[in-house]
Amino acid sequence: MSVHHFLLTQDGAIEEFSEAEASAVAEGKRELPQYAEKRLRYVQVSYEEQANENGEIHVKTLGAIVSFDDAGRLKEAGTAENEQDKLDAFEHDACVQYALRDTIGQRYALN
Repeated sequence: MSVHHFLLTQDGAIEEFSEAEASAVAEGKRELPQYAEKRLRYVQVSYEEQANENGEIHVKTLGAIVSFDDAGRLKEAGTAENEQDKLDAFEHDACVQYALRDTIGQRYALN
């Protein structure tokens, strides 16, 4: 199982974090000072690295809203409370395609 972690910033950027980085942030062992006092959208994309017998790769996504304190430590994680917090289809697909970029060929990832 491959798991990718993304933060979507207020300026439209998507930043990916490794499993170790995401765990360290979640456990309070790593600060992200660039996100101090921010409330951001988080997306986790997980999938099996090998296609099944039908050539399919099953992908699961989870989303959350995460808040950081004044030092950039994770303060809170929860669900989207309003429309502006919700992930739109383009953002969702961008995270999935970015996560799959090394697993499947580019000609398929862009469809």
